[in-house]
Amino acid sequence: MAHLLHDDEHSMCHNLQHLLPAEQLPVRDIASNSLMALRHDWSTQPELIETHQRDTARLFLLALVTYETRSPSAGGRQWASAAGADGELRPQVEADSIIDPDGTVRLQPQSEEDRKDLWRRAIKLPMYSVGWAPILVSAAAAFVQTGAFDPARTLLLCLAATAIIGWLNLSNDVFDGMTGVDRANKPESVVALLGGNARLVFGLATALLLAGGGLLFWLLQSAGNPLAPKMLYAAIAMGYIYQGPPFRWSYLGLGEPLCFLAFGPLATCAFYFAQVPPAQAVFNKMILGLSTLVGLTTTVILFCAHFHQIEGDRAHGKLSPLVRLGTKKGTEVLKGAVGTTYILAAVLAFTGVLPFSVLTSVIVAYGMAGEMVKLAETNLLNPDGLKTLKFLATKWHIAFSGMLVLGLLLSTLM
Repeated sequence: MAHLLHDDEHSMCHNLQHLLPAEQLPVRDIASNSLMALRHDWSTQPELIETHQRDTARLFLLALVTYETRSPSAGGRQWASAAGADGELRPQVEADSIIDPDGTVRLQPQSEEDRKDLWRRAIKLPMYSVGWAPILVSAAAAFVQTGAFDPARTLLLCLAATAIIGWLNLSNDVFDGMTGVDRANKPESVVALLGGNARLVFGLATALLLAGGGLLFWLLQSAGNPLAPKMLYAAIAMGYIYQGPPFRWSYLGLGEPLCFLAFGPLATCAFYFAQVPPAQAVFNKMILGLSTLVGLTTTVILFCAHFHQIEGDRAHGKLSPLVRLGTKKGTEVLKGAVGTTYILAAVLAFTGVLPFSVLTSVIVAYGMAGEMVKLAETNLLNPDGLKTLKFLATKWHIAFSGMLVLGLLLSTLM
């Protein structure tokens, strides 16, 4: 590599060996992956040498302030910063980290169990509830109002929705990978887990979209209201506008309004039209009220997903609501969203739009909402502590939607 390095870089390489004690020299191995990448670029494109000088400098500066300590008793390994003013060892990077040419440190799973855990997080099974909730809530409403229920049709609608949500998750990983927003803070990205093969992930996403969209088209042919397929396809289009180029409305902070409309009034009402007799496939107060509640709880999940990503989003120009508000004001908005959801449920119940059993049922899920808000309040300055907030929001959404269904069904027994 000597013939590719400038004199200053030669000096850094040489001085590194003298500035670091022997036990700290393994730090150089962390940078070796990135240096090899730079060397390849330089050998194939010499004009990049000057451009990459500052990247190489960044790598060696990282090595100079980082060292490895080994615990003989634990047999473990800890990488820490040597620059701590209080002398405390702070985790910095792991031994199997990869430093990209732009200086980004990406943590790689250290064991097979870690990798399995990343795949479980990448699949996001609980997140599929956002696709199932509009179907199940509208099916319960259809049964209460008309007595109609076709379990096979409902199951097929859930299958189609699963494919669409799978497309959303995979395509979002691809689009976020394009902007770099996921590179450092999302090791569970499917693109990252497949070695950066964005083309494969995009192909899988497209296949799921075609399968889910085709199944929906077939199921909605017999819907009594011609608006049903148009509403669902509008909801799917919003899913693309949310993250896909050239729109990327999530980068403008408009993801939450899109989410509310797509999963609330559009999807829930469309699925209702698909599950009632054709003559009764019309808008009514009950389905509009239910769709609003479903839309609110779904949007809270998206809102909570931003809490721990503020710095990364800001660095990549993503003006999410939390980037604009900060965690303190964001927590107040979260509390307001929870309060609004329950106040609306109470108003709809006391005005007779929804059965009173719906209100008494959804109150059961209030404890989960409180747990979610408490986590946000106690971790205002701790982004790592907020990583589980979106999972608590999902848990509340599932419980709230389930209680909506239960409350509707209980009303038929009263």
